[in-house]
This record gives sequence, structure tokens and C-alpha cells, in this order.
Amino acid sequence: MSSPFEFYKKRLPLIVVLLAVILGIRSSIIEPFRIPTRSMLPGLMTGDFLFANKLRYGFHLPFSEYFGNPIVIGKTKSPERGDVIIFSPPEAGQESLYIKRVIGLPGDRISFNGKTVLINGEPLSKIEITGTDRDQILNSRGFDPDRRYDPAKLHLYEESTKTAEGSTRTYLTMEDDSYANPNAANEYQVPEDHFFVMGDNRDDTRDSRNFGVIAFRSIRAQALLIWFSWNLNFERIGKPIR
Repeated sequence: MSSPFEFYKKRLPLIVVLLAVILGIRSSIIEPFRIPTRSMLPGLMTGDFLFANKLRYGFHLPFSEYFGNPIVIGKTKSPERGDVIIFSPPEAGQESLYIKRVIGLPGDRISFNGKTVLINGEPLSKIEITGTDRDQILNSRGFDPDRRYDPAKLHLYEESTKTAEGSTRTYLTMEDDSYANPNAANEYQVPEDHFFVMGDNRDDTRDSRNFGVIAFRSIRAQALLIWFSWNLNFERIGKPIR
């Protein structure tokens, strides 16, 4: 009867190959990601686990991201307005990843009218959600066990933007009257191969208003769907991310 050592020794090459395949898939094709903050409320919650599509914008050279920004071979497309992306922000090291929504594309001019976002002078369409619909969304998101937010000061919106193909992308955003509006006088010009990103929780997030635009090379993946949530809201599991 062979010993456990001999058993694993015989199978070591197979184990190494399997590990390399698994890590390669994680590095280049699809990767799990956990939402670390409240910045994407009300659509995504702290503790949500996502699958992220790493092939969306091109093929990542396997393991290249462990040595800096990933090396993209054969860029297939660029992020579109409304895409939810995972990236390394300019202000942090490679070990820190953020998740935000793409608002501005190369060449866009981003400005603000109060808390409304303007792209090239045109406001993003947003319709406030009120009444029982608003209350149901807030209740389903658990606002808020640690009392960080006062529900009476929260405003929920269905915001819409246009993709490059002309289709409409619609998603939820949140504004909080507890926060002043520091963006009114700010304007941002998005350079080539860069993008302007914002959290859907517009007043409780660090995004391009703080650290500036992000480069394409810093993008790791596009958020795909929720596969698990510590909040145990099972109806959300498996739903694509808008």
C-alpha cells in the first residue's frame, strides 16, 4: 500500500497543471470579486460576491497583473457608458481594486449642475423613485444596520445613459441630503484612452471626482453578475449587473 507522500508525488505534475489552469482562468477569463464598500449602493451591496468578465475588453496575458497593470493582447472593445468595471485606481497600489460605473469616455467633458451629471453639457436623464417603490428598495437593501444613513434624507433615481450603439443603459443611483455638493464648479476633460468613473452611491464614494480619470490599462474586468451575498437576499443571486 503506497504512502500519502508517494500518492501525491506521483500526481504532482497533474496537480501543478490543474493549479496553473485554474489560476490562468482566474487571471485571464473570469474572476470572483467581493464588493468592499457602500459606494455602489443601491444596486450592489457591501458583501456581494461577483463574477467579473476579464475578456470583455481584450485578452489578459495570464499572470501579468501580478507584476503591475495587466497586459492586454488584442484589445476587442473599449468600455461603454454605464459599464460597471473593476480597476486599479491611480491613488492606490496594484493590490487595491475599486468597482465603479463608467460615466465619461475619451473626449467627453464632464461637469455638474447641482448633483446632476452633465456630459458635454447634456444632463444624464434621471427619474426619482418615490413612494412604495422607494421604500421597497431601501428595505431590501437593509438601510441601515449601522445607522450610517438617514432614510429620510436619501433619494433614489433611475438614471439612464446612451451606449456607443445608441441603446439605453438604465441603473439605480442614490443621493444623500446629508452631504453638500462639492462638485458644482468642477469640470473634467477625459483624455484619450482614459475614462471618468463614479460610484452609484453618489455622495458616499471615492471616484474620478477625487482621484481623476483612469487609464484603460488599469482596468481588470467588467462586473458580470452576483453569485452570492452575505446579505442572503437570494432573489438577487444570479442576476446580471446593470
